[in-house]
Amino acid sequence: MRKPRRFPVLLPVLAAVACGPGAVQGPASALGAQADAAVGPLATDAAIGVPPGPTPLDLALSAYDAGRLAEAAGAATEALAAPADPEAADAARLVLARVAVAEERWDEARARLAEVGGGQAKYVPGYSELVELLSSEADGTLAASGEDERRAAAQRLEGLTLLPGDALIETLRLSFQIRLDRALGMREAFVRHVAELLPLCEPAEARGWRDEAIAVLDDPSALTELEVQSLMAAVDAASPLWPAVARRRAETALAAGDLVAAGSVLERVDATCPGETWVRGLRERIATVADVDAGRIGVLVPTSGGSAAIGQRVLAAVEIALAPYGDRFVIEARDTGGDEATTREAVAELVRDSRAIAIVGPVEARVAQAAAQEAASLGVPLISLNGQRDVSDAASCLFRDYPTFGAEVAALVDYAWAHARGHRFAVLRGEGRYGELIAQAVAEEVDRRGGELVDVPSYTDAQTEFLELARDVRRAHPDVIVFADSATRVALIAPALAYEDLWPQPAPHDATSQAPGGPRREALYLLPSAAADPAALGEAKRYVEGAVAAVGFVAASAPAERSAFETAFVARYPSGPSSLDAFAHDAARIAATLIDLGATNRPALCRALGTVESAATAAPFSGFGADGEARRAVRTAVVHDGRPVPTDGTP
Repeated sequence: MRKPRRFPVLLPVLAAVACGPGAVQGPASALGAQADAAVGPLATDAAIGVPPGPTPLDLALSAYDAGRLAEAAGAATEALAAPADPEAADAARLVLARVAVAEERWDEARARLAEVGGGQAKYVPGYSELVELLSSEADGTLAASGEDERRAAAQRLEGLTLLPGDALIETLRLSFQIRLDRALGMREAFVRHVAELLPLCEPAEARGWRDEAIAVLDDPSALTELEVQSLMAAVDAASPLWPAVARRRAETALAAGDLVAAGSVLERVDATCPGETWVRGLRERIATVADVDAGRIGVLVPTSGGSAAIGQRVLAAVEIALAPYGDRFVIEARDTGGDEATTREAVAELVRDSRAIAIVGPVEARVAQAAAQEAASLGVPLISLNGQRDVSDAASCLFRDYPTFGAEVAALVDYAWAHARGHRFAVLRGEGRYGELIAQAVAEEVDRRGGELVDVPSYTDAQTEFLELARDVRRAHPDVIVFADSATRVALIAPALAYEDLWPQPAPHDATSQAPGGPRREALYLLPSAAADPAALGEAKRYVEGAVAAVGFVAASAPAERSAFETAFVARYPSGPSSLDAFAHDAARIAATLIDLGATNRPALCRALGTVESAATAAPFSGFGADGEARRAVRTAVVHDGRPVPTDGTP
């Protein structure tokens, strides 16, 4: 008999080596009990009244259970040589087959299994399948196969029917299963199978597998919440892995805001394995999460300085969004002041002092990063209302209900590429961060399409006279002009351009239309959403007639067509809501809806925001993506009589 080969992982092949003889000692196997039943009641010597000694089959089963394989094989062979009933003979053949499997003698194992009949035959398919899988690993066939084949092998191993109590072969099966689990990255199955294997192993081997499984459980990104729940149900409370599984389950429940489930797990831990040191820390975290006012929503807006009027409109939109809930919610407004340090402190105050469950805002791009970083560090849901990139991430509870600058510019340039008379682009911008970002986005889009970006000097934020700028623009001969500024500033620049006989290309826009003769020149005007506020354009609307705007919300053109939000907003501001006003309303309404449905702590609200698919919003909304961005299409609209009319014909 050749010496058995070790498997290429920690567990050896033989139970006597892999888990130690002590791991498989104990009562005779279930097969032994079946064999006893097969030969009938215990016989006695009628002459002396003394029971006979153990049969060769008894000795074979006892030796196999103790891991003495050579002895088990010899006794089983002796049992086959002696006259016996068919059931006992089949039991002996199955012992020989199992010894052959343990010693990796695959052909002999197959031959012996083929001889087994009677009541033992029901176990033959399981052992035969195991032989084929183990032999395919031994000769390298399985390793050379594709991932799908190896996953199928792991699934076949999972469903094998083996003889109850066959600890040695079960050890082989589990060690093989664990190797496959680890190679395939099947972490939940790996932990579950390690938990099954630990009672069969020697302490030193058990510690190694236990430590590796705990490392998986300690990695927050290794298992999904559903996988953790599955392990909680599958792993026995007596397993040395169970406390680590319970801890992970409590943490996932807490991360989801399910404080009841988290507390229930901790109570079970106290009852099952008292003295776990981590329980106290988790209880403190549960108390911290519970310490929130689910009726208090923070709002970050400028309430002082030049943008105070915008902040007041945003607050009005939020108030309208929460009005249907009566006194259920309180708005906590904080002034950002256009300053990053002030914004950080405002976020901290809303979390620490006001205990706000969520924050809406800010609206200024220049403080967006500061607000997002502070909110993420404090674990409070934030729904930004600005076009700044890289400030949203659903995993960090950071969301944004406003189109990105890049998305707006892409939609506008795409329209211009099809409808402008040429592809020479000019960007009119101030020296601030917003103008810089829009100009950068335009440059990228134009360069990608093979157009030309003409150089026009920027202007200062304090500038109010733009005739010199208008002359520079006229001399550049652009086919398309992008206004990278607020609507208030556009209302000053557009008349200056008209003074220099530069006007918007009239709608309907046709790339093949003839340019006007004489001194009058035309270019396709493009307005990002910040530049397309009808109220701010005011009396300058005639100078942007025919301009194309990026919009996420279009107000109704007639009073009878207004939504409840628009009607309420017009009552306060007759000019009607802008896209920003609509998005502010929607952000507050989405949060309030989810809180009212039961997301009454910050982790629960974070989770709900990441999975919401719809809400009663002013503008079409179909949830947030994994990047935290609201799934809203950027639409283009032609400015007519000061108001945007969607180019797709929808209201």
